[in-house]
Formats: sequence, C-alpha cells, structure tokens
Amino acid sequence: MKCHEERQLGAHLANGAGATQTQAAIEDKGKGFEEILKAATEESSERGGMNALIDTLLQGPPRWAYAALRYLPDCGSRRDELLKKAAGDPSSAFHTLRHIPDVGSHRDLLVKKTAEDPGWAHMTLRTVSDLGNHRGLLLAAVETPPPAEIGSGYNTYFVNQTGSEMWAMWNTGEQGSVGSLSDPVHFNKDQNVGYGRGGACISEVRVFNHEPRGQTRANQWNDGGVSWNHNNIDGCLSWGFRITRGANFLVFAEVFAWAEGQPGMPGEYPPSNGS
Repeated sequence: MKCHEERQLGAHLANGAGATQTQAAIEDKGKGFEEILKAATEESSERGGMNALIDTLLQGPPRWAYAALRYLPDCGSRRDELLKKAAGDPSSAFHTLRHIPDVGSHRDLLVKKTAEDPGWAHMTLRTVSDLGNHRGLLLAAVETPPPAEIGSGYNTYFVNQTGSEMWAMWNTGEQGSVGSLSDPVHFNKDQNVGYGRGGACISEVRVFNHEPRGQTRANQWNDGGVSWNHNNIDGCLSWGFRITRGANFLVFAEVFAWAEGQPGMPGEYPPSNGS
C-alpha cells in the first residue's frame, strides 16, 4: 500500500470514528506514526478506549500494527493480535524484529516472513541478533543474483516497484539548475538498478511513467514526472530510492542516504519487491 493511500484510509477511519484531532494529524503530511498515534491515544479515551483504537489499526496494513507496538503506551492483551498482523509482510516483520523488544512466540513467524524477500532477509541477517534456527533460511533467501549494474559502483540505487517500466533523471548541480541533468534512464518492469555517478552530489531526482520527451535535457526534465530534492547538496551523499505507483503517477515510497565510501548500495538498500 502506498503512503498517500494509507493516509487516505487512516483519515477515512478517523472521520468515521469522529476522531477529529487524529484525522487532522493524519492529513498533516509533516506528521509521522509517532505524532499520529499520540493524537489517537489522547482521543481514544473519549471514543471507545484503547481497544477501539487497536480495532481500527488492525483494519490497516501490517506496518500500522508495527507502529502500534512501537508507539502506543500499552497494547495490553491485544499485543498478540498486533504481532500477528505485523508479520503480514517482510518489511513490517523486519522492523518489528528490530525495534520491538519482546516479540515472544511470534519470533519464528516474523523471521520466516522476512525470508520471503531477499532484501529484507539481508537486513534481518545484518541487524537482528536472535534468528532462532532460521539463519540458513535467510542465507538461502539472499543468495540471488545482484541487480544489473550500469557504471562503476552503486552510488545511486533505484528499486522499481511500479509494476511497469519507468524512467529517471537526476541533477548533480544546484537545485533548480538545468546544466547538470542526466540523460533519461530506462528501467524495465521490476528491474532494480544501481548506477555509478563518479562521486557527484545529487540534488534532485525526477521519475516518470513515460519516456521523457523533448529536444534538450531541460525539456525532458520538465515533461511531467514526480520530483524529490535533497535541499542541501553539501556532503556528497549516495542515495537509494524505492519507487512505487500512485493512481496516475509514480511515488517516492522511500529515500535513503549513505555517506560516500560506505559499502555498495545493494548491500545497504534492500532490493525489495515487497511493500
């Protein structure tokens, strides 16, 4: 599920429950799970209590359950339900293993779920200490061929989860300038690709659901697309992007930064085909 769709669902559920403060927090794009659940907790005492809030969260995607386990003050007897729900996809399972101190008898289920995706299996091996007897399962999951590489090194890494082909361009000059734009780069359906860029700092990225048109790079850059910008190009960071699809456009689902000289991007950014 896409982030904007999650907000729409959350706002709809909050509106149906009459939780106006929670709805306002959800609709504020600057607020994350911690702030939203704080507002929801404050309102829950007036609208059915914590059980009603958890009932609502269980109607959402697995990462809502993970967020509840992490940010709600006390999940009480509903903890097992939330842990089971959090094991619904590899990403939420990984974050639950990493950030929730006591997962009890659900550990096996959570670890097995991360093994369904090579990227999250890799992250689990790197960061989760207690793997039970599932280390071999996780190792088998990550032993897949690396994505195709263009250039020298994975300084920039794109994960295409749009379900179709996509194109990307990036700017290695000052934000808003057009003198340092890349050529449009094509990605096949589900192709995850790393690019070497010679240490240049990326200030902006733009992704397209069609081949950018125009006689110049500036024309192509301005032919629609969805943009992300760094805001500060000092420091020459490497970037990893996970791209998903909205109704009629592409979405930057996640953006991760690494300092130059860190291990290769595929080893740091999971080439996930999950959510």
